[in-house]
Amino acid sequence: MVLHLKELRLLPLAMSFLLIVQTSVSFSVFGFLLPVSYAVLLLTIMSFFIMLAIYLREPRMSYFGLAVTLYYFLLITFTFINGTDLQNAVFRAMEVWLLLLLFNYYKHQSGLLLKTIAAAYSVCIYVNLAVMIIFPNWMFAAENAYDSFLLGGNYNSMGCRFLCGIITSMLCINYSRKWLVNTIAISIISIVTLTIVGSMTSLSSIILFLALSLIPFVKVQKAVLVGFFVSYVLFQVFVVFSGESLHQNELAVYFIEDVLGKDMTFTNRTGMWDAAGRMVAQSPLFGYGLVDKEWYLTRMSTFAIGPHNYIYAVLIYGGVTLLACFIALLVAATRRIFSFLDRSALTLLLGTTTLLFMMLMEVYPDFFLMLLLTLIFFYPELNESWTREKGSKAECDGTIPEISESRVAETKSDIENTKSDIEETKSHIN
Repeated sequence: MVLHLKELRLLPLAMSFLLIVQTSVSFSVFGFLLPVSYAVLLLTIMSFFIMLAIYLREPRMSYFGLAVTLYYFLLITFTFINGTDLQNAVFRAMEVWLLLLLFNYYKHQSGLLLKTIAAAYSVCIYVNLAVMIIFPNWMFAAENAYDSFLLGGNYNSMGCRFLCGIITSMLCINYSRKWLVNTIAISIISIVTLTIVGSMTSLSSIILFLALSLIPFVKVQKAVLVGFFVSYVLFQVFVVFSGESLHQNELAVYFIEDVLGKDMTFTNRTGMWDAAGRMVAQSPLFGYGLVDKEWYLTRMSTFAIGPHNYIYAVLIYGGVTLLACFIALLVAATRRIFSFLDRSALTLLLGTTTLLFMMLMEVYPDFFLMLLLTLIFFYPELNESWTREKGSKAECDGTIPEISESRVAETKSDIENTKSDIEETKSHIN
């Protein structure tokens, strides 16, 4: 019997579920779960090498895959040269590469991967809630009250997990309406949990995303998406990069303090951004590699550890070289989706922009942003998977399946390309 690896369902299902658990759950919060943490990490590493061996049998790489590979190759190289946190850099790269290998090899099963990822996030969210209910004094079960949460450890780290869970569950509604119940449930849990722990950045961002995703008109959503992303860029350039000098801008002081009613320092973040800017200025081209807590404590004397801004973190890791690679990665990820700008595509893009907004104030692990960018790049395959599933259900029901506008546009484009190829072949024959 010949084993067809691409037709396996259990392998990608198990690996993708394990990967989400590895990147989302902080087993080390509770000492008795440390053996589980080591087991999950070991299985994730084994999964990476298994998928790498499978990939090397038929090596094919998209421009998005090339951009991701280059990004982490540079990160590891700069980390090695500077003697910083090489082990963590390699582990981060392996997590993202495993995700990419799974989607690249099992792209025809992208629907299975998406549903597994959504299910894994949902399980993690429900388990985190169960722990909070069963152990109401859970915060005292860990050594540090700020790092005592099963979902991500730190209370500010839960937001990105919640957001990814909500986005993936929303996309799965295309497969079955049952996912709508799950989406509502984990959205309510996310809002309640973030309210209890007091993570205001994550709470306001998730509420904003849910509100934007409910806009009934696609054209309005498109306009909102453009404005949302432009606002992100403007805030990064004119607020974050200004740092402490923002206090000297009277218009900015009036708008932030009087109109928005916010602290001018954004809870002491302007000082962190200034400190990060000074470090970047000392090594602007190649940065310092992936750095750890001790590096920040000895080189950046601020209110908290790290720059609390993702772009500044990228600049610290690899200077403008790594930042340019990151921008190229963003462009590579989003090129294909613009032919499929339906409601689901806009939900995914709005969710990704929301995460970028959250990362103006926090630095989350790369994996969560890379996950959403991977879903964006493979959106045509995802769109095809739920169109195919709807067609299968329609055949069973004896109804005519609904065909999306994006699918019609893609088919027309394929027909036109085929016509042009035929004409070109005829001209060569003549």
